[in-house]
Amino acid sequence: ADMRTRAVREGDEYVITGVKHFISNAAEATFMVVFAKTDMEAGARGVSTFIVPRDLPGIQVSSPEKLMGIRGGHAFEVSLDGVRVPAANRLGAEGTGFKIAMKVLDNSRLDVAATSLGIAEAAFQAAVAWANQRLVGGEPIASKQAIQFKLAEMKLRLEAAWGLTMQALALRQAGQPFTQQSAMAKLYASEMVGFVTDEALQIHGGYGYTREMPLERYVRDARILRIYEGSSEIQRSIIARSVLAG
Repeated sequence: ADMRTRAVREGDEYVITGVKHFISNAAEATFMVVFAKTDMEAGARGVSTFIVPRDLPGIQVSSPEKLMGIRGGHAFEVSLDGVRVPAANRLGAEGTGFKIAMKVLDNSRLDVAATSLGIAEAAFQAAVAWANQRLVGGEPIASKQAIQFKLAEMKLRLEAAWGLTMQALALRQAGQPFTQQSAMAKLYASEMVGFVTDEALQIHGGYGYTREMPLERYVRDARILRIYEGSSEIQRSIIARSVLAG
């Protein structure tokens, strides 16, 4: 936990100082859940969690980051400079913040998988429609084996991602551990949507590269999904640790 934000206990309060990056909808929030180090020497075991009202003195929110995609939401930098928070606003005991964060990520990674499925399905349907209507030599390009094979592979990966996501959701619904399954669903689905949107653009040819088509948005939105809520590399580490632990 390479975390720089610090929370120092002073009587019945904690004083929080640090900077948080890429915080979704921070300007609209009425409160924030903040992870901070209460013990700078304890690594992950030194992280604690706090509910922080956004209107407290010492909090500054930047202008929105200029992102290449996901423009329906906004991301901000949040600075906390000596922000005083009642000790009652701490969630759980001191040092349990990392465990809380990991539980949150188990769930939010499924959100990423679901988002990936939605974007991929839209791109796939656009590719199918285009393949059926685009004529070359008087025939739709859907009659070409090269296009058929692309569509088959896109559908295959879509269904595989759907299955992994549903498996993780079923485990969560049953109250069983699903960390490994959540990581697998997020990893596979987020990489799948990159492949599907790229192939959909390829099927559209030059038209797919124009802003007249929805493909450019799908491609831009899909790219972040391999990064946030834990990059693809982190997901592979989580899966490997789970496998090796038996």
